[in-house]
Amino acid sequence: MRALLLAAGVALVVTGGISAGGQADGLYTSAQAGAGEGLYDDQCVSCHGNLSAFVPEMAALLGDHTFRNRWEGRSIGELFQLIQEEMPQDAPGSLSNDETANLVAYILAGNRFPAGDTALSSDLEALNAIPFAP
Repeated sequence: MRALLLAAGVALVVTGGISAGGQADGLYTSAQAGAGEGLYDDQCVSCHGNLSAFVPEMAALLGDHTFRNRWEGRSIGELFQLIQEEMPQDAPGSLSNDETANLVAYILAGNRFPAGDTALSSDLEALNAIPFAP
């Protein structure tokens, strides 16, 4: 029980709080997503396409019928870990914790998660407590 309460407390600190609807209120900052956008353009767009446009032949990271359905019910931590360990495809494991957090922030922004005043953490335990639920 103590571990569960600790995880919930960590999630509240990381997310900046939970809104009345149960939705996380601000998982990342706009500046963090902006930093992630530049990195995404350099490292990810050639395989995953632009986050503002769905391109069927790409491994899209947005859209209700592809990316979001795949991640529904999973955690932000799983997404962070996948990116950190397996991306970019031509240099897996080369991203720093901060770069990975910035990329996740940008992907969250593209999937209509709200920005807030607290940057997305790179602490995997804390991120595992946050569900992917836009």
